[in-house]
Amino acid sequence: MAIWQYTFQVLPKESVNTLAEDFSFNYTDEGFDDELFWENYPLKKGFFNKINSILEKTKSWSNDIDLYGNQESNCFEVLSDNEGNVLSVSFRLDFTSNYESILRHILEFCSLNGLVILDEGLNIVPLNHGQVLSVIRNSQQMKRYKELSEEDENYY
Repeated sequence: MAIWQYTFQVLPKESVNTLAEDFSFNYTDEGFDDELFWENYPLKKGFFNKINSILEKTKSWSNDIDLYGNQESNCFEVLSDNEGNVLSVSFRLDFTSNYESILRHILEFCSLNGLVILDEGLNIVPLNHGQVLSVIRNSQQMKRYKELSEEDENYY
């Protein structure tokens, strides 16, 4: 992930509601393991094909990942097993682009399809455009990005 990006995890709401009492969101050495949530709410990767209307499907570095958008910019990633069962879903937003429109469409997709999002602190974020923008604007990445942008402007 680049300094100009912020990542959100996507989980099935029904699975989160079922597991939330017995489970706390934590990072492991390998990152956030969300596979358990998808095992309890199995979906095929084709469920996310509608994302193609928001971000064009592109070639991923891995055959196990359906990539929508550009990995270096705005993107939506669906990791699946050999049978096409979803194992993990996330999206990244690029501060240097017009990400607000993309965000609005992704939030609508999540809302209509029973999905929730987690911020990088693994907190559930309401599917409200303003609240998600607040998370992004108050993130360490955004603060650092702004600092570097100001340094660049002052340099010239």
